[in-house]
Amino acid sequence: MAKKRIGELLIEHKVLTVAQLEEGLALHRRSGQRLGVALIQKGFVTEEQLARVLSVALNIPEVDLKKTLPDWSAIHVLRARFCESNDLFPFGIEAARGARKELLVAMSDPLNRSAIEEIEFVTGLRVVPRIAPVSAIRSAILRYYHKVSEADADAAGTMTIIQPGGESRVINSDTGEIVLKPEEEEVIEGEEVQEETQRTSLAKLIAVREQQRKQRRKSKPAPTDALSKDLEYLFGLKSEDDAVEGLERKFWALMRLMARKGLITKDEFSKELDPDEAP
Repeated sequence: MAKKRIGELLIEHKVLTVAQLEEGLALHRRSGQRLGVALIQKGFVTEEQLARVLSVALNIPEVDLKKTLPDWSAIHVLRARFCESNDLFPFGIEAARGARKELLVAMSDPLNRSAIEEIEFVTGLRVVPRIAPVSAIRSAILRYYHKVSEADADAAGTMTIIQPGGESRVINSDTGEIVLKPEEEEVIEGEEVQEETQRTSLAKLIAVREQQRKQRRKSKPAPTDALSKDLEYLFGLKSEDDAVEGLERKFWALMRLMARKGLITKDEFSKELDPDEAP
């Protein structure tokens, strides 16, 4: 059985109408925000309603981040920008029955499978989602990744705006004021800030190259073989482009992991693995 989406679950539990869902979807497409955030911003549902419906419908427990002391080893495995763009916060690592450990992640949208799959691929940890309101997650990100005081983090209603070129701004959603600029983003290690190093320089290069490849792929002309496309659609087959895109996504995730672990230098990447610098 196909898994239901947030909008369907909210309608099923009678906290949202079809007309409201359509309005929320329009804002979601226009602004790039996640659907749950768009519905909250429109005033159609509250954060509490959204969290309660998802918890009951998906049988996933809620977590109170204000009463939970996060594990720094969990925070370290994900970058602030990834957490901001997906409205999630890693707060614990637990030993599972098997050899694979589990990463506890507070999520406003536990149906965000692409984020879960990327975390599992990059970290090697099995993701165990927990549900938390958007504001609690954003407050935790500000407090633990950006060193904003607890009072200021709780008071700030924030939103991450992704700008052309992949840069982001964290702004106050009520006033529009910038809370944090990209150059102010801190890399946390314990309670200290790590200065920019060769690793972060490599990470930026990898991010730029990934964006360039995505743009190049989008600009490719669509295939003209209409019959093949119809057959792919009818039988659920993946096209060659889909397969290549999947491999590329895994390649970039692997590059990010190797850069983070210090397993490859910027010179090595540029010389051996950079597709845009290859002779």
